[in-house]
Amino acid sequence: MSEHAIRLVEISLTAAQASRRADVVRTWLLERGVITRNPVRDAVMAPSEFRAGPHRSAAAAEADRWVGGGHTGVDVVSERQVHHAFGNYEPPLCPHCACAAISESDHHALVEPWLYERVEAAVRCVACGRSSLVGDLRGQWSFHIGDLAVVFHNWPPLRDEFVAGLGAVMGPRTRVVVDRT
Repeated sequence: MSEHAIRLVEISLTAAQASRRADVVRTWLLERGVITRNPVRDAVMAPSEFRAGPHRSAAAAEADRWVGGGHTGVDVVSERQVHHAFGNYEPPLCPHCACAAISESDHHALVEPWLYERVEAAVRCVACGRSSLVGDLRGQWSFHIGDLAVVFHNWPPLRDEFVAGLGAVMGPRTRVVVDRT
């Protein structure tokens, strides 16, 4: 059986900003009852700091059916990381023409400068020729790099309004990455 995660990644914050914002994000999720602290952490079945709270359905319509068994925790991560779609990766789409903007190999070549040097490259779309920052390319099956993320392990699809609300709390450039391993 595979694992999957829905990751909301804020790509514009510095490490210091992300650390401060992580506390705000945790409080926002806890106050709404979307998550609750995980009192019985287990390295295999419940490694996350948080688990689904009593109002989890505010985040995901099917949460009451899906969440609860196995590893269905939530983590707030304030550490610079690559958040990658892994097995279901697809090259991102151009925000102007909706075509694949860049090849997989060219896209992956941007990881190290973005991760280590904090250089978010501008990408010229191979289809329409217009430029966009790599973080503005579309696609939840892609990757993003950021210092703040909220990871929903094995949750059903999140509600659009919840993603928008949590994204507004996280910061101005919050992106979604869905991974399957």
